[in-house]
Amino acid sequence: MATRTYTKRLGILRKKDGMTHEAFEAHWLGTHAPLCAKLPGLRRYSVNLVDRERFPKFDYDGFSELWFDSEEDLKAAFASPEGVTLLADLPNFAGDIDPIISVETQILWP
Repeated sequence: MATRTYTKRLGILRKKDGMTHEAFEAHWLGTHAPLCAKLPGLRRYSVNLVDRERFPKFDYDGFSELWFDSEEDLKAAFASPEGVTLLADLPNFAGDIDPIISVETQILWP
């Protein structure tokens, strides 16, 4: 079976203190996500919101997944004007963010 690998950045985050879940979700999906979609070299992007009432032991409000062909492409995207704008928006809705960079190997993929 042929597999493809991507460099993936996961941004695991908590909402800004004092922000409602509804405001957090609205900003992430309505403002931040469109900015992220403009990153050069971005192959795929998803936002995963966490229901903290359902999963109280998971200490985060959501995570994003950004796929790039390589770590060099990822670094270039975040250094670009679009990347600088994206990162500047984070304090508008995120309190803490813990980024992880991994290499995804697709095993079963549509």
